[in-house]
Amino acid sequence: MKKLPDEGIFGRNSKNDVVTYGDVRKITDDTELIDVLRCRLETYLNNQVEPLQAHSSAFPLTIMTCIGIETLGQVFYSENRDDTSYQFVCIIKKIDQIFGRKLTKKYEKKLTELWANKDLKNIDCYGKVVYRFFRNTMIHGFQGKGVFLSYEMTENIMIDENTSYVVINPNWFWDSYKKAFVKLFSEAKDGQTNNALRTNSLIYIKEFLLE
Repeated sequence: MKKLPDEGIFGRNSKNDVVTYGDVRKITDDTELIDVLRCRLETYLNNQVEPLQAHSSAFPLTIMTCIGIETLGQVFYSENRDDTSYQFVCIIKKIDQIFGRKLTKKYEKKLTELWANKDLKNIDCYGKVVYRFFRNTMIHGFQGKGVFLSYEMTENIMIDENTSYVVINPNWFWDSYKKAFVKLFSEAKDGQTNNALRTNSLIYIKEFLLE
């Protein structure tokens, strides 16, 4: 991969000053590197998605929440080549523990009936349901197939075992992502040298953004 030019804009720092790739390459303190990555994502992702919430733009807001989750997964967790949903699911479990729960037998049975023509053997938790039947289908066709959105039906997340659907409140989903964002970057920034979140975030910066 061709090295990105030093004069390219990387983002902004905690003082809201513009930071170039050249500036970031000169940083030798790992904690400062993690902080400038946090600022980059806040500037180019979180802050620019906020207006979607203010305008109750449910579908775009939730798609961008999924992209945020995917991004945090790539920053803080190593890739699992046998499971493309791995990094996404690692983060969505931190948004709410319910996403990490195994499917109930009743839900799984109904899911199999609904999607008899699909390979479902890898879907072993509700986080993977969101990845397969919302994240994928929305990004590739702007259509939720097994996960639906509602501001009225639930304040957070609702799992309907009778229909095998998941209903998510878009505001709760976005707000919960932002809380996870703050917590993960705080843990990485304050963690010891061998802290996995810290280690992986530094690998992300050095290998994916700066080479």
